[in-house]
Amino acid sequence: MYRTYATASGADAHHDALLTNISLMAFDTGVDGLIGDQLLPAVPVAKQSDRYAIIDKADFLRNVDALRAPRTQARRVEFSVSSDSYFADNYALATDIALEDLANADNAFNLRANATRLVTGDLIRAQEIRIANLVTSISNIGSGVVLSGGQMWHDFVNSDPIADVTTAHAFVQQRTGLIANTMCVDHDTMMIVRRHPDLLDMYKYTQGGMLNPEQLATVFGVNRILVGRSVRENSLEGGTTSMTNIWGHNVLLAYVQPGAGGMETRTFGLRFQWRPEGFPAPLVASSRRDAGPGTKNVEIIQSEHFQTEKIVARELAYCIQNTVA
Repeated sequence: MYRTYATASGADAHHDALLTNISLMAFDTGVDGLIGDQLLPAVPVAKQSDRYAIIDKADFLRNVDALRAPRTQARRVEFSVSSDSYFADNYALATDIALEDLANADNAFNLRANATRLVTGDLIRAQEIRIANLVTSISNIGSGVVLSGGQMWHDFVNSDPIADVTTAHAFVQQRTGLIANTMCVDHDTMMIVRRHPDLLDMYKYTQGGMLNPEQLATVFGVNRILVGRSVRENSLEGGTTSMTNIWGHNVLLAYVQPGAGGMETRTFGLRFQWRPEGFPAPLVASSRRDAGPGTKNVEIIQSEHFQTEKIVARELAYCIQNTVA
């Protein structure tokens, strides 16, 4: 699938000499504040589609009578295995640069670099949106809660973030034996909870005004807190701008295995990445020319990857929705 973006052309591709030392980009270009790739580790796969094994947890957690009488064999135990499938879709974006613009543009305008940043940034942002939509839907994961009224964390009098997170931990631990080690939180919620009185009270003799992320991680019992700061434009081209946080106002507690992707992986979700022959990396940017009589006379900048994001152990996550107004 291709999307074509308008690029600067004609007079807009050449600037007066005094302005050629700067190109103003007063916004996040798409790769800062993204956390999806840390929540769902990448696992390289040899085929675009295939199946993977799932080991039944009950066989490993069941209480089995191990008492053996003299001259009898030890009781036999077994574990069962099921499977599921994946298909690595191809995501690709491209933009055209007129050859005339490449010949006439000032160096500071840097058409090729900005075109590559555009298609790659949009591709990575699209991945972030897919992951956020996937993991913040309670129907997709183990369980969750939707806060309302005084339960919402901006209500410093009635809300109880520590109790909400404790409930999330209890869900994961009671069903898997594992402790959630990762918290994903949007920027707005992070700024609210850092100054929540219940949390500040725990550091009242050592900290004033606002807790830092390391202190919050200790309070919430996780190894790390991932803060989603990136935003998306919801309006169509030419419409009234409408910017929203990609992660909404949600908190996700999950168990994410460091270095997931090997045999016997224990982790909430994965990104299945397929590299076709000739791809030097999982995500590649390339350029080619469409030039000559009857063509558009452009240089095409394209970025693409083959991937699918999938929750592989839904009981390893719990979502707290609607944390702030």
